[in-house]
Amino acid sequence: MPEAYEHILVSKLRHLGDVVIITPLLRSLRSCYPRAVISVLVNRGTEGVLDGFPFVDRVLVLKRGKNALADVMSQWHLIRDIRDLKADLFIALTGSDREALYGFLSGAKRRIGFRSRKKKTFDRHFLFTETVNPAPGLHIVDHQLEMLKHLACGPAGRDPVLYWSAEDEAACNDRLSAAGISAVDAYAVVHPTAPKGYKMWRMEGYAALCDYLHNTWHVPTVLISGPDKRERTFLDGIRRRAEHTVHDLGGQVNLKELKALIGRAALFVGVDSGPMHIAEAVGTPVVALFGSQDPERWGPRGAADIVVRKNWDCVPCRKEGCDGNGSWSRCLDELTVEEVLPAVALQMERIGDTGGERGRQPSHR
Repeated sequence: MPEAYEHILVSKLRHLGDVVIITPLLRSLRSCYPRAVISVLVNRGTEGVLDGFPFVDRVLVLKRGKNALADVMSQWHLIRDIRDLKADLFIALTGSDREALYGFLSGAKRRIGFRSRKKKTFDRHFLFTETVNPAPGLHIVDHQLEMLKHLACGPAGRDPVLYWSAEDEAACNDRLSAAGISAVDAYAVVHPTAPKGYKMWRMEGYAALCDYLHNTWHVPTVLISGPDKRERTFLDGIRRRAEHTVHDLGGQVNLKELKALIGRAALFVGVDSGPMHIAEAVGTPVVALFGSQDPERWGPRGAADIVVRKNWDCVPCRKEGCDGNGSWSRCLDELTVEEVLPAVALQMERIGDTGGERGRQPSHR
């Protein structure tokens, strides 16, 4: 039987998609410890992922200050909040020195973190009471779930799942209505951008994809991205190259609305990114475009989800692009429209066969 805990603090200080993929672990912890208070520490800007998530009680946010003094004050307040939790179990999922230090300062009697295979000058492992050394080659979701073995718990499920509210969906519907898409219209969400160019396909390819969805399937396309100017410029380039109207919501949708927007979509097409993981978690069929990164570790795992990539010996190289600085990948630059469209066609045919029903729609909360 698993040991009883009164308050569990889980930390995942990474990006949007990284928070999505810990939801199976959080759901499993709630199943194992139904009476425990479960808190989660995440980076600012990712907390909306867990809005309405029923398996956690509190979300703490790491906010970095704009200057040294503001940052020190922010860290001080966060450490105070962490200590006030009086957690008796701390679980670090990122593998960072900062996370290990927060765990130590939390005062939790049991502190578990992943053992790093990289040698560093500062050995953070002594800040934990125990470390987990998962088998190599696991999908990142299964990697996170390895923590359960050390808690004598079993997984309550291995699929990420997210929730959104009726208010979030109403706000999403208002944005779609302004773009000429009604509450009953089918549409596809396309997310073509990433913080670094080595994960991105070509503008011309996305423009052809949008035209194909319009001409063959009579489905409008909604483009999404972050607010970054470079990403918005990329979306503008797609719209200018497309022959038909493409709806641009880049940088206009907050994270809570984004879950509803993707959850309502008939299809999601995009790069290895946070929105791709959101699509998987809300049960929307996915066509994911992969380059140098390994889909066996980072790809969607829905039964009907499709990964498109080059069948080259060097793929996946697991590097940040061909030049090593993250700017581009040849395996994505040379991915052709003819290689992508069959996957899109297959997904659209499946959607037609099922009457438009998605595989794992979460309850709205």
